[in-house]
Amino acid sequence: MEITELRAYTLEPPLDGDLGDARASIATRYWVVVELDTDAGLTGTGWLGTWRVPDLYERYAREFADPLVGADPLAVEARRRELRERALYYPGEVGFSALPRSAIDVALWDLKAKVAGRPLYALLGGDGSPVPAYCSRLDAAVPTDELGAHHAPHAGAGFGAFKTKVGGRSLAEDVRRVGVVREAVGPDADLFVDANQSWTANEAVRGARSLAEHDVGWVEEPVSEWDLDGHARVAGAIDPPLATGESFYRVERFEWLLSRGGVEVAQPDLLRCGGVSGLREVADLAAAHRVPFVPHVHYAVSAHLVNAAPTGAFVEYIPEYDASAVLDDAPDVRDGAVVLPDGAGHGYRIRESAREEFGVSFD
Repeated sequence: MEITELRAYTLEPPLDGDLGDARASIATRYWVVVELDTDAGLTGTGWLGTWRVPDLYERYAREFADPLVGADPLAVEARRRELRERALYYPGEVGFSALPRSAIDVALWDLKAKVAGRPLYALLGGDGSPVPAYCSRLDAAVPTDELGAHHAPHAGAGFGAFKTKVGGRSLAEDVRRVGVVREAVGPDADLFVDANQSWTANEAVRGARSLAEHDVGWVEEPVSEWDLDGHARVAGAIDPPLATGESFYRVERFEWLLSRGGVEVAQPDLLRCGGVSGLREVADLAAAHRVPFVPHVHYAVSAHLVNAAPTGAFVEYIPEYDASAVLDDAPDVRDGAVVLPDGAGHGYRIRESAREEFGVSFD
């Protein structure tokens, strides 16, 4: 079997208002789709989400077409090496090129599972049981007195785990906001906080200790991704586990921090860390260090990996990032868990009418 064509195009479904965290605010969300056709009549699908420059991501995905056309899509590792080598000098393997390369990797694994006639989770060794999800809201811009109403409907929909944003304001106000969310979701729910790297190590220690009264389940990205020593220092000084990894573009960053106690919940991003191939490596590292594996967003595909991972715990469900509007057979999130599709591949394709409804042209 050979790849005959790579297609890349961009969709812009509407967002319901501005979204954000302690460091950024967005009003537009794009999906850049990659589709790999084969001479066997099968198509593999991957996609990436971005706030900015979708035209550059789309163009760069097409730049990878040359080594793919005519190649065997089942030799995923060989294709991965070729694409990394192609990105080495321009624009660099770590950074911009990672997202389109990862989207291609997802499409390759989609094809690999389709050829095997199995769901992706089964190909990876999973059993297909529902995958617990935590409801993660981009709620930094939501006024404190509205936070309860922002989270409560999801508690009523069966979610038992939630995440809220902290950082970028006074610690006293953060404590008050987390208290409002705790009251809305109830005393028995898991409640996580995410600072999006907005604290110093000392601020992170003070913040985690001040939030202890609300029974925080983990503190996510408390310090800069580059403060490697600070990760271990904070992790050793606070009671909740330190969760991080969504900004890591190489598996080696996890290896270094896990070996030093600086990551207690591993959170690789599907599209920054190498697609399905990269997340499998992080899942193995997390299992070796006995820490939970909880990928960042992209729940539709990441749920397959969590199901198969020895320490798979949750997927992150962000309602504002849901790609269901552009997909056939939208992901089934039921009673706070992702019900995995039972068809071959990862189970999702872009519906034909989505390009007409949401397509963006850069000509």
